[in-house]
Amino acid sequence: MVDMSTKQQQQQQQQLGQEEILSASSMAKEDKPTTMKKQGTDQIGFVPSHTAKERVTRYDWLNFLVPALFYKVTPIGPLYLTAITRMLVTHIILSLHYTFVDKKSYLNKISAKQLKRERDDYFTAYIMHMWSQVALQLLFPGMFFSDAKDIPECMFRVFMAHVFVVEPLYYFVHRWLHAPKQMKAMHGFHHLSISTLPSTSLVQNFREHMVYICTFGPAFLGPYFLFGKQHWVAIASYLLFFDIANSYGHTNIRVRSWLFTSRYSPFTYLFYTPEFHLGHHAYFNSNYTLFMPVWDILFGTYRSYQKKDREELPKDQQDFVFIGHNGGLGHFLTIPELSFYNIYNDYVRTWLPIKMEFLIMHFIAAIYRTFVSKLYMGCPRFCIANEYIGQIIVLARTPYDYLTPSHYNVLNKELLDCIKKEYKTKGTRYFGLGNLNKMKQLNDGGKEIVRMIQEDEYLRDKKIRIWTGDTCTVASVYYAIADIADLDAFYYIGAGGKVGTAVCELLTKSRPNLKIRIFSRNQVLDHPNITYSTDLKEMADYKVVLIGKFLSEKMYAKAMAEAKDGVQTQLLLDYTVPAMPIQAIRKHPANILHYKIGMLKTEPNNTFLKGYYDMCMGHPQHHIVPCHFGCILNAVAGRETDEVGDISLDEVEKIWKQVLARGFENARLQLC
Repeated sequence: MVDMSTKQQQQQQQQLGQEEILSASSMAKEDKPTTMKKQGTDQIGFVPSHTAKERVTRYDWLNFLVPALFYKVTPIGPLYLTAITRMLVTHIILSLHYTFVDKKSYLNKISAKQLKRERDDYFTAYIMHMWSQVALQLLFPGMFFSDAKDIPECMFRVFMAHVFVVEPLYYFVHRWLHAPKQMKAMHGFHHLSISTLPSTSLVQNFREHMVYICTFGPAFLGPYFLFGKQHWVAIASYLLFFDIANSYGHTNIRVRSWLFTSRYSPFTYLFYTPEFHLGHHAYFNSNYTLFMPVWDILFGTYRSYQKKDREELPKDQQDFVFIGHNGGLGHFLTIPELSFYNIYNDYVRTWLPIKMEFLIMHFIAAIYRTFVSKLYMGCPRFCIANEYIGQIIVLARTPYDYLTPSHYNVLNKELLDCIKKEYKTKGTRYFGLGNLNKMKQLNDGGKEIVRMIQEDEYLRDKKIRIWTGDTCTVASVYYAIADIADLDAFYYIGAGGKVGTAVCELLTKSRPNLKIRIFSRNQVLDHPNITYSTDLKEMADYKVVLIGKFLSEKMYAKAMAEAKDGVQTQLLLDYTVPAMPIQAIRKHPANILHYKIGMLKTEPNNTFLKGYYDMCMGHPQHHIVPCHFGCILNAVAGRETDEVGDISLDEVEKIWKQVLARGFENARLQLC
């Protein structure tokens, strides 16, 4: 899903005549921009000026393929082997850093804006190396292809050239880059990242990459011109070492051994620590060295720095667990273990049918259960109200399991085993059931899990509480619809469940003239303003369609095809999780807008929740699905009753007041 700018919303609303429909909707509000106070250059957190235009990066994969055009005149295999290996190593380091460093702390949270900027630009380093090397191969055909027996000698000479040429050269180039003119034009782009990731080391302005090619080039050009020998393996090895060492300096690892800090230890002068380079990002005018601090010491720019150890709640504390599950291949592509840069990506559909995606993901999950963990994958812990610790746990199960009734007993047993394990190891009593883990067909909205706990010999007296959070979901959806001005009728897909039933009951009470047409074979509600339909093409007769249930692309395509000459629909409001684009709607000539609703958001400075409570859900940062947030509110309130089964309408307004009191509200409209 892509956030719409105000200009885009206004243009489309004018085209479709939707001003009156959305004029009173609180969801259309723009996020308030955040500001940062400027600080002096000696102060931690200084953000340098950088006004260069943003580079278009969408064609970088084509740039990556440019060297392949020269395959007939020079070997390009080593180029791509080196580049792909570097990319894999970078992602492995990112994954390891997340797993063993950032995952443990709820204070090490990187902004989505920084993640996007770095994801768009780190790839440039590989492309620039490939272009420069293919140019050198064309100019000096034998430069990278000496005899294999010369590889060790070439590697030694490259290393010596780095130590005695690149290190001092980089020191002075880096100081030059910190001159105001160069900082504004180039280097400021790198320093936009105050909190760093390992791959921040690769993120520079395009022109700065050119400067670094000239700076690091002597490491392999010098030995070649002096001795007439060089080999691409030596260059690849040097680049891999360089990437690893450079990434190390941008990690959050504390290395405070006397071996690297004592004035009597040679390593203090010969190899840096992450905090040495983090000091450069913090103080801005010191610690310019690449890897060897001796140059800063010699020229008086060395400055000691230790990152403050911020106090966190105990590592073994865990008050609340929200149990989710894999949502398909699109969900898998956003997990930080695969690529940390993708954690706030939209749910991505491939060209494969959705059932095929589910089947592929089912196979991947089976491998995970066999070789990694039989039960689940743990996500980062997050802090609630500065007092409690929550965590999301993802069962190693996929939509395929939830669509297969023969798997239901196994799924419920795994839910029980998960609850038992978390209580035994962490003492956790509060559990929320996410998405299909509370499906009526699976466990009757959580009732079966409560029964299983009551009958379990170990858990029955442990005061375990099970919550679905559905009351908060009802509140979010209800107020989203209630805020639409002059709405007199809408078509409802998926109103047969308890959430849809509660939303309809609330709307019929607060909007007595509102007509609701429900797509369902089961007639649950008996109200004069509520009618039922089994013909999906009737949705075309309504300006607003509310979606609370997944339907196949074929069903939508058929409905749109049969009603293509008289489509009145302007808005699709979708609260399914995750909300996926519907191609039949996207491609329809009526320009129907498909929006995601049923999502809560807060401001970045809200401290009620700290950490990655919002990752891998297919929505923007600082957003959260209402059922998850409802369970969090229950945990903070110390609720000692279960929230399963039917929804109490009396609780809806109460929970919504709690949502607003905690600084959350319905998110503005987002296109699917």
